[in-house]
Amino acid sequence: MPSRTVAALLALFAVFIPGSTPSVATPTAAPVMRASSVRSLVWSDEFTGPAGASTSSAKWTFAIGGGGWGNNELQCYTSSRANASTNGQGQLVISALRTPGHLCADGHRNAFTSARITTQKSFTVTHGRLEIRAKLPAGAGSWPAFWALGADQPQVGWPRCGEIDVMEHTGNRPYVTTSAAHLASYLGAHWYTTRISPSSTTLSSRFHVYAVDWTSNSLTFYRDSVVTGVITRAQVTRHGTWPFDKPFYLLLNLAMGGTYAGPVPAGVTSPQRYVIDYVRVYH
Repeated sequence: MPSRTVAALLALFAVFIPGSTPSVATPTAAPVMRASSVRSLVWSDEFTGPAGASTSSAKWTFAIGGGGWGNNELQCYTSSRANASTNGQGQLVISALRTPGHLCADGHRNAFTSARITTQKSFTVTHGRLEIRAKLPAGAGSWPAFWALGADQPQVGWPRCGEIDVMEHTGNRPYVTTSAAHLASYLGAHWYTTRISPSSTTLSSRFHVYAVDWTSNSLTFYRDSVVTGVITRAQVTRHGTWPFDKPFYLLLNLAMGGTYAGPVPAGVTSPQRYVIDYVRVYH
C-alpha cells in the first residue's frame, strides 16, 4: 500500500519489481467460526458522529501530501471534511474527488483529493484480530485499503518495519481483493507475499467484513468469516526476519491511480466513496 513501491497485480498475477522478491498464492477458502465472537474488543471506532463531522482526533491523524506516495498515485491527501467525514448513519465516508490542478499543502499539484488516516499517534497493537466492515468504491483506478505498519517505521524505515495489508482492492479488478505481508529480506531488499481472493460478485455492490487474525506464528485473512489466505512464520523466515511480534498502527485510505491501481479513465464518476461501517481490534 502507499509508503512503498507497490508490487502491482495485473489480473490475478503478480508483477515483479526489481529489488523485490514476491510470493503469491491463492488458497482455497474454507468456512470458519468468527474469531471476534470469542475475543475481547480492545479498540474500535463505530463512526457515530453527525453528518459532515470529521473523524475523532483522539483516534485518528490525517496524513497530508500529494507526492505520489511511492506509487505514482494521483491524489493529494487532505484533512478536509469533503474527503473524510461521518455520514450520520454510523459510517465514515472517505471520498476521492476529481480536482484538476489542486495545489496540495506540500506544493504538489494533483488531479484528485482524498484522505488517509492513521492511529500512529493514538493506538498500536501487537497480535489480535484487526477487522473492518466496508463498502468499496467501484470506479476504475480507485484503490481503497485497510492496513497496518510497524510502529518503529520512523526509526527503521520501510520495509524493515513490516506491513500487513488486511485488504486492498482496485476498481480495475472489481471481483478481487488482496492481502499481503511486506518486510525486508535477509539481504535488506523488499520481500512480500500476497494472497488473492476472488469473488463471484463485484465487491462494491454491498458491505463486506475484512479481517486478519494475527498471531506470533501466522497471519490468517478473512472476508465475511471465510478464510482467504494464510501467511505463516515458517514461510516468511525462509526469506527474512518475521517483523510481526511488535506494535503496529492502523491505516485507512483511498488512493487513485498509480502503480497498483492503474489509470483512472476520464469518465470515472467523482466522487469515489469508500464507506467504512466500523474498525475493530480484538484480543
